Amino acid sequence: MLLIASETIRTNQALHDVVREMSFTLSIFASTATFGELMTGHSRRLIVMTESDVSKENLRSLKAVKGRIPFAVIVAADRASLRSSQKAELVDKLASLDNVEWVGENFDFDRLSSSARRCRRRMLKVSRQEVEDALDEGQFVLRYQPKVERNSGTEWLTREAEALVRWHHPEHGLMGPLEFLPETEAFGLIGRLSEYVLREAAAQLVAWRDDGIHLNSCINLASSQLGDPMLAERYANIVREAGLECGSFTFEVIEQDLANPDAPHVQMLTALRKQGFRICLDDFRVAASSLGAFDQLPFDEIKIHASALRRAQNDRVSLTVLAAVTGLAHSLGMSVCAEGVEDQKTFEFLKTIECDKMQGFLISEAVIPSIIRRVYSAKNHASDEAVA
Repeated sequence: MLLIASETIRTNQALHDVVREMSFTLSIFASTATFGELMTGHSRRLIVMTESDVSKENLRSLKAVKGRIPFAVIVAADRASLRSSQKAELVDKLASLDNVEWVGENFDFDRLSSSARRCRRRMLKVSRQEVEDALDEGQFVLRYQPKVERNSGTEWLTREAEALVRWHHPEHGLMGPLEFLPETEAFGLIGRLSEYVLREAAAQLVAWRDDGIHLNSCINLASSQLGDPMLAERYANIVREAGLECGSFTFEVIEQDLANPDAPHVQMLTALRKQGFRICLDDFRVAASSLGAFDQLPFDEIKIHASALRRAQNDRVSLTVLAAVTGLAHSLGMSVCAEGVEDQKTFEFLKTIECDKMQGFLISEAVIPSIIRRVYSAKNHASDEAVA
């Protein structure tokens, strides 16, 4: 999905975080002519407009493609202010569009992300038959994002790669996960897709090892799958049939209600660990309900969300809390990974909280398997040496 944004918010960090998290392709427009050019083609578009972008010319471009291509508009302006600035007629025209959200001039990541997700869902028209056909015909492909680990001192090594699924849709082209995973889960097909990803990732690990590249794999596991009583045994059999050990795989899960260690989904995580798999708590934002029961939870690793890293860089209290969480994780034998690392400042900050691992665009984006060789075992003493 293409996200089109105004030049005036090019440097907005929340915008770039949403682009990364939702796997959008970002395009910037600085003029009415550029905006019109970006509205050609057939792919779905999410447009972020500021007050200055709400013009007759830009709305004319939107009207011209209405009904021909799916699009949504997120307005980064105050509606009342816009209406009082002699643009009341344009506000009414915006309201006549099918898919519009207002986030305000000073939007943050949470507001923009929530609006973008609502807009995206209104545009999606993926059918169950399409997903089944994609599974049968092998239209799903994997991209791999390296995860580097601190070896000794300031030395970092590439030892893992996260397997990220994409869909080569015959009509829409390459689609990011958030464009089809919600529907896949709603159709009850997430189990089939996850098993497909595991088999493909296992085959890739074998191919890499045959080529002298010794990596482990990280795979996202949907919360809904944790209710499958045979999951741990079935996944262990898949991995062993490929000639691999379960310890070669880390399953990443997002936080649910983890306060009760006896809950069925927590017990399933424990069952996966007993088979030898590693378990990572993904998208950890520090203000988590699981902190009180950390010592009873079956995790080998926590992955700190990029938003938590930014807060800690700009707020001493948040830094103290994050450092304490990192220390607690280490004392419980867990490793700590930073995700969404995109700049030198964040890289240097990781030394402050003694982070063990990191991944993000600073190291490499998610790439096809053959490019992984470029970052495999790449040692670095400065972050710019680690970039693929």
